[in-house]
Amino acid sequence: MEWLTENWIWVLVGLAFFALHLLGHGRHGGHGKSDKQDKPGKQPEHRD
Repeated sequence: MEWLTENWIWVLVGLAFFALHLLGHGRHGGHGKSDKQDKPGKQPEHRD
């Protein structure tokens, strides 16, 4: 318990990083998708 009282700030930073990583990707569609694909009315670019 002494370790936790001495390092509480790092525990808090680690929990915040973990929570933002999990919750932050939900708004953006997850890994591998760009914002251009999510916008309605935008046609994908064709490359020949």
